[in-house]
Amino acid sequence: MSESKLIKNAIGLKEGLMQGVAGAAPAGAAVATLTGAASFALGALPLTALIAFFVVMLNGYIISRISLKVSGAGGYYEYVKNGHGPSIGLLTGLIYIFYQIMAIAFMALSIGVFIPAILSYVFNIDIPIIFTTPLIIVALAYGFIISTAGIKISTRYTMVMALVEILTVTIMGLYIILSHPSLNNVDVFTLKYSSSGITGVVMGVLLMYTAFAGFGASTPLGEESKQPKQIISKSIIASILILGVFFVFSAYVFTVAYGPDRMYGYAQSLVPGITIIGGYMGIGAAVVITILFINSLLTGLVVMVNGTSRVLMTMGRDAVLPSKLSEVHNKFKTPFLSAAAVTLTSALIAIAGNFLLGGFTAFIMTAIGATLGTLFVHIIINSSYPSINKRFNGNYDFKSILLSLISVIIFIFILGSTFISISQPVIIGSLAFIIWTLVSLGIIYKKKGKLKEIKIERNIEMGAETITK
Repeated sequence: MSESKLIKNAIGLKEGLMQGVAGAAPAGAAVATLTGAASFALGALPLTALIAFFVVMLNGYIISRISLKVSGAGGYYEYVKNGHGPSIGLLTGLIYIFYQIMAIAFMALSIGVFIPAILSYVFNIDIPIIFTTPLIIVALAYGFIISTAGIKISTRYTMVMALVEILTVTIMGLYIILSHPSLNNVDVFTLKYSSSGITGVVMGVLLMYTAFAGFGASTPLGEESKQPKQIISKSIIASILILGVFFVFSAYVFTVAYGPDRMYGYAQSLVPGITIIGGYMGIGAAVVITILFINSLLTGLVVMVNGTSRVLMTMGRDAVLPSKLSEVHNKFKTPFLSAAAVTLTSALIAIAGNFLLGGFTAFIMTAIGATLGTLFVHIIINSSYPSINKRFNGNYDFKSILLSLISVIIFIFILGSTFISISQPVIIGSLAFIIWTLVSLGIIYKKKGKLKEIKIERNIEMGAETITK
């Protein structure tokens, strides 16, 4: 059996914070997935991005404060375990695994379904639909191989790729607005171009939040980070700052370049960012941005497999899931069995969804499942903030209670807004989430003896730390 130990002090702040940036697939979000928010906000998309930036920063601040007290390979599972206890911690970990697997399937479907569509729509290159499944398999295999090749290799790879994406899109965006100064329009930061007024902007903010979803990707890397508590805390805030500035800038450039009063068309486009860049800078620039779009999704897969496999490994160590999942590769020191389990499950969901529902419907279904899981987990994490303060500081403080309450209310509102439109993929994604939650509760009941042991051990550890202090 392989020893269940990862490499200590393997990565620093720059690798950690760029995990959060790369996990959001910035180029992919900028040129394509912002269309969801644009469908509601229309020409006020830049205002929507700015407001979403501040909402995400509130959540990131809470998680960064928790990270100063708790670190390890368990990420959010470990956070909640120290706040609400092992049972709620296990529920959080299991739901985290669910939404990450759904998100990985979502990324793979993005490649399998949208890449052929983009090549046809933008470049008139037709790829037969039978290549969807091979594309899904290749994408997932790529994410698995890079992730399990070693933490230094995978984090430095994702760091470089994320930097290339952001710099390239930023340079292209600057070229467009500097070479066409008449495009600049500060009114896009007001309600002038939102036909639904503040309602459209609020709905846009709800959908824009998902663009930032990868900001916590560094949290499961605590065991492999130098000075983990400080580095992870800083990386969360830094990644949100980078993503926030980038998304506000991208939303501004693409809105003014497309025409703020014509954003109905933007919202209906497949990949508006690619067509805009191609229109202003030529076919060569469109090819470059298409490559970056594909690379953005592949890089996001690496980040997701990195984080999910380490949380799964930690639950295997705690014996709340099969201990086999805790094994680490002898040479690369990565949780390869957990990574394999995550990748294979994601492949089954993506491929089965493609065959049974059709590629686009499966794409939406996995997005809904991932969104519901993400929101549920963040509600639990943020609500645990006061309890974690009590556990480590000996008292609840008003600031942690207030911030926790505000963030939970915001997330509940976002959660409810997921069901604005009821359709087949929404129903299936919601059912998958409900079924997995029930399965998770069954696992918690079955493991109640082990969870009680973990709780006792935690109390003993905290008692020892208190005496030492």
